[in-house]
Amino acid sequence: MALSASHPEREWILIGMAECCATRGFARTTIEDVCSAAGVSRETFEREFSGLEECLGATMQSLVDAAWTALEAVASPGRPWSITLREGAAGLLAMLAERPAFAYVALVDARTADGRAAVLRNSARSALLEFLEHGHELAEAGVPASAASGALAAAEALVEQRVVSGNAGELAELAPAVVYVLAVPFLGMGEADRLAQGARRRRHLRAVA
Repeated sequence: MALSASHPEREWILIGMAECCATRGFARTTIEDVCSAAGVSRETFEREFSGLEECLGATMQSLVDAAWTALEAVASPGRPWSITLREGAAGLLAMLAERPAFAYVALVDARTADGRAAVLRNSARSALLEFLEHGHELAEAGVPASAASGALAAAEALVEQRVVSGNAGELAELAPAVVYVLAVPFLGMGEADRLAQGARRRRHLRAVA
């Protein structure tokens, strides 16, 4: 994660918080733990944050900002929903793979947290769900209204399993599977598989470029 030239200590604290959460979980993390991981004093921590909950919220905000940057890079007016889905999912997974500790915060700790971290997670999830619901416009008749929420839950389960197992750095490899489970309720198995294969080919090309 790039450090801000104007607030380097704050950025180090966010990284320290994410690493502590990934190592021991937010519930068992102390300010001393974060300060040690970040290499800053408690005085510095308290100058930036009122406590651990505020720090967790700022950590989640940092990840949300990175997520929207990744999505804005692939979203454009008039672009087909399926292509935006494929590129957006791949971009988000690549971003999370570069920030494995932050991925743990988002997928695990923010789910049970209070305050700003929970609000940010729920807002981000709602925005993703709203995008997925546009898939109903492409679907055949009979696709239930709950298809989008079910698809998102399935994708989250795939990602969370990889994160909890300590392999968040490999999340980009999940792009084809995630694209498939998100697309299949709306596009059908054949088209969803073609879209997933496209994600696999594009990932291979990026890897060898």
